[in-house]
Amino acid sequence: MKASSKIILIASIFFSFCTRHEAKLVPADETLVTKPVENFTLQDMKKIRVLVKTNFGDFVIGFLPDKAPTLTKNFIRLVQQGFYNGLRFHMIIPQYMVISGDPKGDGTGGPGYWVKHEFNDLPHLRGSVGMSHPPFAPASIGSQFYILLANSMRETNAYPVFGYVERGMDVLDRIGAVPTSGPSSQPIPWMPQQTVRIESMTLMVEESK
Repeated sequence: MKASSKIILIASIFFSFCTRHEAKLVPADETLVTKPVENFTLQDMKKIRVLVKTNFGDFVIGFLPDKAPTLTKNFIRLVQQGFYNGLRFHMIIPQYMVISGDPKGDGTGGPGYWVKHEFNDLPHLRGSVGMSHPPFAPASIGSQFYILLANSMRETNAYPVFGYVERGMDVLDRIGAVPTSGPSSQPIPWMPQQTVRIESMTLMVEESK
């Protein structure tokens, strides 16, 4: 991507974050909650938010389905199923990222299937939400996801972004400050020394006016 185009993209994403931040959210109605994900339209995915309740506070995830429809649908499906409820953040890299979505809690678990790797040109900005996978194994995307605490120069082709934290980055910063085992610990590095747990994820929409 040309530098000028990338600057425009980054600016548009930041504008989107800011203009959506103050809207009041309400739980999605039963029609949307039970709708088969395969039938979701881009408009459905654009209006959906996910309220993530943790033992450190709450934050809200929004989606960028124009760039990552498959990854967005997979995440929404798992939220519908309650897959993430009760899972921990199993990796916290200070001032960089946090990772969750592993039912085993050791970095090796998933939903029992793989999702197609979805290359896109979304930049890795603070608050970006993307799918995690083992190093050099982009075909092994399942349920694990990361949230960036700082901007990164990493190419999104390696770890694709599909959403962003719309509100609640202060909660992610608190999670990111939890002491960890460091980079050399086993079975995985950067394991938090305090439990950081997802209590629930709920599909939300902006309140109709």
